[in-house]
Amino acid sequence: MNAGDNREQVLGLILQQLSAYGYSNLSQAIATHTKVAMTAESSSRLAELVSAGQRAEKRQQADSMSVDDDRSEAGDADGAAPVAAARAYSVWYQTRHKGAATAAGFSRDGRYVATGSADASLKVMEVARMRGAARVEDKPVIRTLYHHAAEITGVAFHPNGLVLASCSEDRTIKLFDLSAAQGKYSFQSMRDNHAFRALAFHPSGEYLAAAGDAREVRLYNVASGKAFLLAGRHAGPVTHVDYASTGALVASASRDGSVKLWDGASGKCVRTLDGAHGGHGVAGAVFSRSARQLLTTGADSRACVWDVGSGRAVATCEGARLDASGSAHAVFAHDGAVLAADARLNDVATWDAASGRLVGRGAPHKQAITCIAASPTAAAFMTCSVDEGVRYWGAN
Repeated sequence: MNAGDNREQVLGLILQQLSAYGYSNLSQAIATHTKVAMTAESSSRLAELVSAGQRAEKRQQADSMSVDDDRSEAGDADGAAPVAAARAYSVWYQTRHKGAATAAGFSRDGRYVATGSADASLKVMEVARMRGAARVEDKPVIRTLYHHAAEITGVAFHPNGLVLASCSEDRTIKLFDLSAAQGKYSFQSMRDNHAFRALAFHPSGEYLAAAGDAREVRLYNVASGKAFLLAGRHAGPVTHVDYASTGALVASASRDGSVKLWDGASGKCVRTLDGAHGGHGVAGAVFSRSARQLLTTGADSRACVWDVGSGRAVATCEGARLDASGSAHAVFAHDGAVLAADARLNDVATWDAASGRLVGRGAPHKQAITCIAASPTAAAFMTCSVDEGVRYWGAN
């Protein structure tokens, strides 16, 4: 490869990585300045290469390494080799709401996390402060937000990191401006006739997908607040919704036992997984970072990994009692493992996504875990619980 080709490849990786971190505008500006072709695809390939290079350097400096050091923090479940051992996590920070903690979500760049509660409030925390990378006097909770009249059921950060969306049992979606110095209340509200359960932003930030007690998935134009319905419906309430990282697909899960994939442009249903969990209701449908796999959680107490292209189940995660209610569905960890709350032990179980093998567990909450949110940029995740506590877990 000559120097010119190498330059194009490196700059292309930088542009895709910036988009994956949520800096689409910066990526576009660099593309214009360097005259490198800009693609719509976002990718963490550069982060994976950096991680691989760091591991190679460590192998040269030592004759042996622990299993944990050998694993890539930027890997994906897609095509990954079976995990030899579970990554060990410990609690780095914890705080409380005044009611059951019910929802959590990270910003795309991993710098912030928001949690919601049955007390109708939201907390926004800075991750660096929870990880101890700031002054002791700097409290991790940087903002408390209000404006809902009932339990918070879902949260999602806009890709630019400056807006937080939340949904509630009060049948509204609220948008909060996090750039406002003292803002505690929303600047925009969308209302419906049904309670909302989950939210997901399109990678461009132009649209917000919402799941709720209606049978349709709603798409909201973020600028105007106008709602659109996807071209089809479930036979029961929609419990969860997620956008693929490319924006090409939307996934929805329903109590009717089905999972649907929708074209992100036309809104048409392109695949239905009927009876994805043996006819039991489905609580979650989460894309992997590459969008090649989909993770679902069912009332049959199983989490299933599906190949998006073929619609086939490639792994089944069992061995824990999974709660298919609320937002306590399984998620992909940053290293590609599967994380889910065990409703029997009130802890977080870890599975190898390639084989479905149960490989580890964490310390339990006092009461049931209601939500797990994985960091998109680090080996870390957040848990919420009926015991009112929220915990930030980091890899040891």
